[in-house]
Parts: sequence; C-alpha cells; structure tokens
Amino acid sequence: MKKSIKKLAAAGLSFTSIASLVACGSATTTTQSTTEGNQVAKPDLITVMEDNTVTESNGAEAFYDYMEQLTGLNIKWIHPDHSGYYDTVANAFTSEDTMPDVVLLSSDYYSVYASNGMLWNMTDAYNNSDLKKSGRLVSTANDVVNACYVLGEDGKKALYGFPTQQGGGSVTYVKSSWLKQAGINPSDLEGKTLDWNTYYGYLKKMADAKQHYVISSPGFVSPNAPYTNYLPEFYQNAQFSFYQTADGKYVDGFTEQYMKDALARIRKGVEDGVLDKESVNNSTANCRDKWFSVSPDSESGVFTYWAGDWTYTMKSTLEKRNLDTDVIMLNPIKELGAYLNTLPTTWSITTACKNPEGVFKYFIETMLDGGDIQEAWTYGAKGTHWDTKAETVTLQDSDTSTTYKEGEFHHLPSPEKPYQLQMKNHIDPLLALAKYQNTSTTPNGDDPGSNVIPEVSKTAEQFFLEHSKMDVALPVNADLSENITDINQARTYVVSQVALGYMTVDEGMDYYRNTVGSKVDTVVKSLNK
Repeated sequence: MKKSIKKLAAAGLSFTSIASLVACGSATTTTQSTTEGNQVAKPDLITVMEDNTVTESNGAEAFYDYMEQLTGLNIKWIHPDHSGYYDTVANAFTSEDTMPDVVLLSSDYYSVYASNGMLWNMTDAYNNSDLKKSGRLVSTANDVVNACYVLGEDGKKALYGFPTQQGGGSVTYVKSSWLKQAGINPSDLEGKTLDWNTYYGYLKKMADAKQHYVISSPGFVSPNAPYTNYLPEFYQNAQFSFYQTADGKYVDGFTEQYMKDALARIRKGVEDGVLDKESVNNSTANCRDKWFSVSPDSESGVFTYWAGDWTYTMKSTLEKRNLDTDVIMLNPIKELGAYLNTLPTTWSITTACKNPEGVFKYFIETMLDGGDIQEAWTYGAKGTHWDTKAETVTLQDSDTSTTYKEGEFHHLPSPEKPYQLQMKNHIDPLLALAKYQNTSTTPNGDDPGSNVIPEVSKTAEQFFLEHSKMDVALPVNADLSENITDINQARTYVVSQVALGYMTVDEGMDYYRNTVGSKVDTVVKSLNK
C-alpha cells in the first residue's frame, strides 16, 4: 500500500493521479454501525485531520479552544498546509498507526479511500442519528447525502463520509456593458432561457464588437470533476468520463456523439474568436485577472464561476476598478438544462478509529447541531472571528467604524488580514445542510449571522440552487484506478488539440481509440460486471 500512496502524494490532487491507491488493499476491513445513538460512548480522544477551516495565522488555535469548550471533547487537531494537504493525508494513510480518526476529503479522494477499505461505513449511524430525525435538514439535504454514497471495498454503495453542506457550483456571468456595446439589450438575456444558437449568436456579436475573445476559461476542460464545469454551454450534455446510463449500463461518455458535438462547438468558438486560445494554459487566477482587467485588450466579458460569496467579491472588485457592476447571471441554456451542484467535501471516519459510533455522534453530527457548535463551524470562534457584544468595530487603515448593540451578531477583523472582516469558517452559511433550532435569537431556524451576509451573495446562491442539479460520483474499482490516469491524459490532449485546430474531431477520436482504446474497453467491461 505504501508504494501506491507515495505515488499518489507525488502526483498531485486530481483524481487521475490518485486512483492508483484503490488497487492496493487495506489490512483493516470496513465495519458498519448498528448501534442506536443513545447507547454510544463519548470518545476520550479524537484525532482530526482537516483542511477547510481557519488557518493558524488566522486564529485556528482560538477556534480549536472554542470548539473543545463547546463540545467537551479532547481533540488533537492536525491542520497541514493547504497546498500539501493531500500529500499529508496520503502519508498518514501508509500505516494504521498514523491514520487519524477523522479526515476531511474531497469527493475524488473520498471515493478512492472508501473503495480501498480505509473508511468506516456510517450508513446506519446516519440513518439512526438525531440529526436525520430532527426535521432541521434543508429540502435538498437528502439529494446531497445520497450523492455521497460510493462503492466500498465490498463493491456495494454506502455512506463513508458525511457532508455538512452542499458543494455549490458555478453559473455563467455576462457583463451588461459588453452586451450593450454589441447592440444587444440585456433584457433579452436576463431571466430568459436561451437556446444554443441564440446564445452563441450573442457571443459572436460581442466578439466582433470587442475584436477579441469573450470567454476565457480555466482550461478547455477542467482537470478535476466536474470536468465540463467551466464551459457548460459548449459541453451541454456531453460526459467527459465514464458514467451510468438510465438503464444502469456504464459507458464511456468521451466517445459519444454528445462529446463529438461539444468538441466541434469548442473548436468553432476558438476559430470565431469567442474563446480565448490561452484557455488551454489558463488557471482560475488568470481568468479572474482577465475578468477584472481594465485593459480592453485583455478583458473578458463572460465568465462561468462560483455563485454565492464570489458574486459579492466580483461586484465589489468591479466597483473598485471603476468597471460596470451590472452583471447578468445567465439561466442555463435549453440544451444544458441545469448547472452542476458539485459533490461536497465529506468528513470521514477511518477504520483505525476505535470508537467510530462515538466520533460520529459527538463530533460529526454536532457540526449541524443547530446551535453554538454549528455557529462555530460556520463563523469561527466567538470573540476572535465574530461576537454579539456591544462594541464598535474598525478595520485597519479604515476611516469607517460600525457600532453594534448588545446581542447583535457581527464579524470581527480577520486576525490575519485586519483590514477586512472575517466572513466564514468551514461551513458556508448559504449552503449548510441543516437549519438552526428555533430560539429567541434564531426564529424560524434563521442563521444567527444572516443579517451580515450580503444580499447579493444570498440572491446568487439561491439562483444557483434553483438552476442546478447534483453531480454524480464516478465509480471506482481496480481496473478503473489502474487505467484512469492514462485515459484522462489522452482525453485532455484530444480536447486541447481539437480546440486549437491541430486535429479534427474525427482525428481526435481516432487518436483516443488508438492510444487508450483497449484500456477504455477494460474499464467499461469491469464496471458492467
């Protein structure tokens, strides 16, 4: 096992580089809880490896102390550097002696470790939980949790990790100023469901008016699932990878006509000057820079990116740069149907944990307790990241102060960046899977911090949730894990070569079949056993 995991750690964070782990096996078998919640013993010590909480420089120790005060748990926190988080996870999983009790995993890693027998089956623990019986779960919670059922070591689907929130996702933003310059009335797009031909016609008009690209995307295909997320209108129903059809059969989506049509649309977009040629090498940072550019030569006018907090950041940044802040969130075009709600990160309990039922009940389940603990996971430590006491808050280098009354929730200056407010911790308040309990301070289960969430963020996230569907996890088995790296490398190469005009669509598909066709056949056959 150690050799395979070391290979994974060195290769990077995408699924294509981690899947080799699944074939190596585990010395610990997966177990399942059948214990009712009220019979579970509280753990003496929990080792937690986590990523998406406040950093050490931004008040992590205060958060840890506050959390242990609220929960009464003795917790050993392991917070690796974000850039090397999954390297650290992989190294920890080389031995049961170094595995944490709890680990936070992205969807790709979660599937791999579950299929390798390294994660505890929490299906019964969740089904018997007070949380599930509470009535506080949001209407979409069931869909989100169901999307987290993955194949275990026994080849059966089960819940090996619990999400505290929806994954969220991206919508397509269009600058009204670009539409107007091209002679297009923004009202022709806002709130309308366009078809592809109409939408592309608008893109072409904007490209002609600006005399350069309209869309700059982080790659013509994303290196991670959902692979087609940043050019959804071009991909439409095309599937980059293997998927299960309505009749239960697994197929290779990359070879289907949907993908061929998508590649043709992307190629035409580059030829027509609609798509930025540099998208092949773009990072998300490059794309943000072009979206915010004040230079007419480098600015982009359409950008598919995150909803929610990003929307607020986007508008405030445009305002600071004296750019037009009037931006339309485009309804999914007719052929697309819905944006993708990405698979969330999950909290998993490892098979090294001596009391998994207790860890689930007293640590994971309490993250959505509808009270103080959920508030801490959402906003951080009281007195460090937020407070409700009467006080005046002034940001560093700011002439503006805000005075709050006793009991009024408010953010505090970030310990790391005191010139801005600390806005959130691990749980996005707009995506949380459970509401708060009804109290005098949280009537109707209102988030105690809802009054300080920008309305533009709320509106954008609600727009996304109303126009999205849940993504589906890729099944993992030994044959797929052995071959997926080479297959995805070939797919990505074909997309880039076709997009830039170095191959026709047919030539690209011939290359794909000649390069990895036998490996694709092996995977499809294996998935359909």
